[in-house]
Amino acid sequence: MKSQLKLASNNSHPAPGRKISIAALHQLAERLIGQIRTGHAAQAHAAISNEHLNPLGIAVIATWMYRAGLSEDQILAVVV
Repeated sequence: MKSQLKLASNNSHPAPGRKISIAALHQLAERLIGQIRTGHAAQAHAAISNEHLNPLGIAVIATWMYRAGLSEDQILAVVV
């Protein structure tokens, strides 16, 4: 049996849910970074959980957090 693979962008049955723009992701990342720096990692985790982001969105946020100078442990505490 041969599997039929499709690119996600060509998926005729995409997962339901709202789409979030890059600008909105950046704004969310900035808010999370601020919360982490003020010692509110639990609030940051709750905020990102409420967004129900797909893995790519989480990766984008984590990248911005890394570029802002947050440690791996701080990032993982929020996104995992």
